[in-house]
This record gives sequence, C-alpha cells and structure tokens, in this order.
Amino acid sequence: MASRLPTGSRAAEAAHYTERMWMSWWWWLLLAAVAGSMILAVAAWVPSLPGALACAAIAALSLWAGLAAGRVLIRVDAEGLGVGPNRIEWRWVDRVRGCDAGTMSTILHSGHQVGSFICTRPWIGTGVVLRLADPADPHPAWILSSRHPERLADAIGDHLNRVSEATRPAATIPEERR
Repeated sequence: MASRLPTGSRAAEAAHYTERMWMSWWWWLLLAAVAGSMILAVAAWVPSLPGALACAAIAALSLWAGLAAGRVLIRVDAEGLGVGPNRIEWRWVDRVRGCDAGTMSTILHSGHQVGSFICTRPWIGTGVVLRLADPADPHPAWILSSRHPERLADAIGDHLNRVSEATRPAATIPEERR
C-alpha cells in the first residue's frame, strides 16, 4: 500500500534512479509571455507604486508556479518507488510498462486511468504505468510522466525481479513483469 516518504530517509540517499519533472524551456517561455502580458496590462493602468508592487507580485508568483510545478521527484531505490511525497513498496507492484507519447495519450484519455494514482505533467508526453498488486489500495495503477520511460521501467523491473515471490501477492509470473 502507498505510504508517505520520510524526509532524509536512507532510501532517498541510495536511489538507483531519480528524475525531477522540471518544465521544459518552451513552457518557461510560455509562462514568461503570459506573466509579461499581465505585467504590461497592470503597468499601463495602475499608478506607479501600486503598479510596480503588483508587477513584482505577478513576476514572483509566476516564478513560484513554474518551480512548484516541476518539484516532483521520482525515486527508485531498494525499498520501493517514490513519487513526490508518495511511496509504494516493491511487494505491492505487480508489473511496469514504459509508454511512448501515443500510448500515454491513449491511456490518459481512456477508462484505464479511472481510480489510478496519476502524476503527469503536460510538458512530458512519455511515461510509465505500474499495475499494483495490493487489494487494499484504492488505486489499481500508478500512471507517471517520465522523460526516460524505458530507463525508469528498467530500473523498476530490476527491483521487481529481485523481490521474493513469497512476499509478492501478485498473480503474474516474473516474465510478464517486464
């Protein structure tokens, strides 16, 4: 079952794969254009000091929004998979699949995502889908954006193959997991 990752844990220090979902440069350009147009409109209509304060607030909020949107970190370590503050142990992961942009779009626009834990970003088209084996978990799958879906899927698959069959409640055989 998914749990919260404690900050400063040894699992985060010994990560076998990490990826942060930062915005790509063209999304930053789009954010700057939107913020710039808002600043221009405020500067044209609001008197000097209040206008300058409003413009500074718009710029600061835009920067904060861009940084906050990309702060999610994906971590693969010996204990499990971490996505932001969320974590799942390997014994609860049944299988993983790396997906290209077309497959991710199909999954996200179909009924497959209903009830799933979804952590995607619009500036990352590719990703992975993890099928879970925990009957108590309300999410049947995790759908995650990743710029390197095959590397992430391989890292997850390596850990799934190491987990003892006795501790895994999943019904699939190891060859089907990756």
